[in-house]
Amino acid sequence: MGKLAGVNLKKATIEGLKPKAAMYRVPDAEVRGLNIQVTPAGVLSWVLRFRVHGHQKAHTLGRWPELTVAQARKKALSLLGDIGDGNDPAAKKKEERKAKTIKDLADQFRKEHLPALKENSRIQYERLLGKRILPALGSKRIKDVDSSDVAALLSQIRLETPKGIEANRVRAVLSKMFSMGALWGFCPAGTNPAKGQARAPEVKKDRHMSDRELLALGETMRHLEPTPAGEERPVDALPSEDCHALAAFRLYLLTGMRKSELIGDRKRDKETRAIIEKVPALPWTAVDLDAARIRLEYHKTAKKAGVRIVQLSTAACNLLEALPKVLGNPYVIPGHDAGESLVGLQKIWERVRDAVGTLQEKAKVPKKSRVDVSDVTIHDLRRSFASLAARMGYPELIVAALLGHSAGSVTAGYARIGADPLRDVVETIGARMAALLAGSVDLEAEAKAAKEEAQAKRTAKGA
Repeated sequence: MGKLAGVNLKKATIEGLKPKAAMYRVPDAEVRGLNIQVTPAGVLSWVLRFRVHGHQKAHTLGRWPELTVAQARKKALSLLGDIGDGNDPAAKKKEERKAKTIKDLADQFRKEHLPALKENSRIQYERLLGKRILPALGSKRIKDVDSSDVAALLSQIRLETPKGIEANRVRAVLSKMFSMGALWGFCPAGTNPAKGQARAPEVKKDRHMSDRELLALGETMRHLEPTPAGEERPVDALPSEDCHALAAFRLYLLTGMRKSELIGDRKRDKETRAIIEKVPALPWTAVDLDAARIRLEYHKTAKKAGVRIVQLSTAACNLLEALPKVLGNPYVIPGHDAGESLVGLQKIWERVRDAVGTLQEKAKVPKKSRVDVSDVTIHDLRRSFASLAARMGYPELIVAALLGHSAGSVTAGYARIGADPLRDVVETIGARMAALLAGSVDLEAEAKAAKEEAQAKRTAKGA
C-alpha cells in the first residue's frame, strides 16, 4: 500500500490552520479517512470519512484540542475496524440519539398503567415520579441505567428520609415501571435494575403528645382564643386564631377522629381547577348531642366498616354546644366563605405549634423544662388520644374500637363489648384530656402521690 495523500497532522500544523469563507477539511497522511475539519467560525473537529455498503459517509469523532492527534488516530483506527466488519458508526450514533429515556418510559407508564390504579396510589406514584425518579434519572437512556444508578438514588432518599418508607416506595415504582417497559419493548425482558435492591427497614411514625406537652398546648390554645367582643387584646399577646380551628384541634384530642372526618378531604383537579370532594366535612346534622355521639357515614374505612359512631364525652359535648354556629353554614367547622367548611387548617396548626415555643420563651421557662412540639402533626393529635387511653390502662382492642379501625378482629370486638363500656371509657379519657388542656392537672403532685402509693404498697407487702 502506498503512502496516503494528505498532511502529516501535528499540533503546530493544526494550530496554523485558518478559517475560510467555506468549511474545509485537511486529510491526515497516517490514517485513511481521518480529517481535521475547519468551519468559517474557526471550530476544528476530527471527522472520519468512510464507505459502507457503497455509500460515502462521515462521522464526527470530537473537537480539537479536546481530542489530540494521537487520540483521534487511535479512535479512527478502532472505528475503521468496526466498519470493516460491516458496522456503521454514523447509523449507530443516530440510533443512540433515538434511544428511549427514563422520561419516555415514565410517560408511557403514566398513560398505560396509572389510570388502572386506585386514586391514592395514582397520586402517590405521580408524586414519586415527579419529585424523585425523573429529576434523578429522567434524562438517562433506559439501556444506560443499571443497578448502581438505582442503588445510588435509593441511598440518597434514605439519607433524606431515614424512616425508609419513601425509598421503598420509589423502589417499587421503578421495579414496576421497568417490568412494564419490557412488555412495551422499551427494554429487554429480564433487565430490571430495581430488582434485587435491598428494602430499607421501615420505621413507622408513632408520635404522640405527653401530658406535659398537652398542658403546654392547652395553655397556648387558651392564649390564642379570640378576644371577647368589647374587650381589648393585651398588647403583649400573640395574634388570635380562628375559634373553630382551635375547636377542631381540641376535638381531635377529645375524640380521636381523623382529620378528614372533621374538616373533610378535598383536592383540586389539575386541569379544570375544580374542587373534588373525596370526603365531605362534618355537618351539624351528623351530631347528636342528646345521645352524645357523631354518626359518620363518610370516612376512611366506610366501604369496609359502614357507618362509624363516634362516642362523645361530656367535655366534647360541652365544646360542641358552646361552638358558635354560622347562619347558612351546615358545617361544624365552618370556613370563611359562605356555605363552605374550613380550609387552611394545616397553616393554622403550624402557627399554633410555633406559638407553644414562643410562649415558653416569653414566660422564661427554663430550657430543660420546655417541650418541643414542632414535629407534631394534626394526625398525631388522634394518636395522642389513643396514647392517653393506653397510659390510663385501657386495652388495645377498646382503643382500636374508639379510633374506628376496620380490622375484622377489632369490629368483632366492638360488637362484643357493646356501646356502654365504650361510652364509659370515652368519658374517662375525655375528662382527663380536658383537664390537661384546661391546665388543671398538677403533674408533680400526681408523681409524688404515685411514688408515695408505691412506697406504701411495698411497706405493706414487707409487713
